Amino acid sequence: MSASFAADEVSARVLYALHLAFLREKSGLSLQGLADQCHYEQSYLHRLETGGRIGTLAVAEALDRFYDTGNLLAGLWRLAKREAKRRADASITALEAAATSIQEYALTTIPALLQTPAYAEEQLATTSPQSPEVLAAQLDALRERQARLTESTPHPVRYRAVLDELVLRRGAHSQATWDGQLDHLITTAHDPNVTLQLLPLHAGPHDLRGPVQLLSFRARGPLAYTHGTLIDHITDDPDDIDELHRQYDHLRDLALTPAQTIEHLRTLRTTTR
Repeated sequence: MSASFAADEVSARVLYALHLAFLREKSGLSLQGLADQCHYEQSYLHRLETGGRIGTLAVAEALDRFYDTGNLLAGLWRLAKREAKRRADASITALEAAATSIQEYALTTIPALLQTPAYAEEQLATTSPQSPEVLAAQLDALRERQARLTESTPHPVRYRAVLDELVLRRGAHSQATWDGQLDHLITTAHDPNVTLQLLPLHAGPHDLRGPVQLLSFRARGPLAYTHGTLIDHITDDPDDIDELHRQYDHLRDLALTPAQTIEHLRTLRTTTR
């Protein structure tokens, strides 16, 4: 097969790529020939076959139909996605710790890096109920991530978050929890390395449809961490990252200024007293 991988890299994603390359070569088609028949770009199919990206379930299902392989490719795709979720959860702390800047968009909840312990506990208990021991471990892991924003280093991380107004409208189950969260946002927004902006509902529609983190590093290329309902995904694909940066920059331009955001948070906090 044309795709080659080190033995210690074998994973569901690698197996998916290997099967794609094998099936195409077995069919006798070149990449361009496959692109012509399946109506996907040759460069896109090449990245799938070399493991550069995983693509979508729709592509896997289309190729299953083309190669008459039942649900083989779709099944491998689902395994690869599940695998990516586990790896994303395990690696996000390390990535944030190494990042020089983090830009984030929050659509439904306060970003994890800005959550108070009470708000975080409420979110964890609501979205993924666990035993007290597991919940305590999750909160400890969150505190480790948040330490990156406050640690004293020669090169502290620069953090910017754009909060959709839906986040503030949703609030928290407990009013005391929400009051404490608002106080924390106001305090954190004054940190010189932190920038908060509110995206008001009247700003209208935009391209960025879900939560995302854009991370930059000193010794490696940028990454994007997208949050899904079931699966989170980390990508270093330059095309994907460029597009996400474009969407994020547009979102930032639509948002209130940092000063306007702080004033809005103060007003909201006053009305909850």
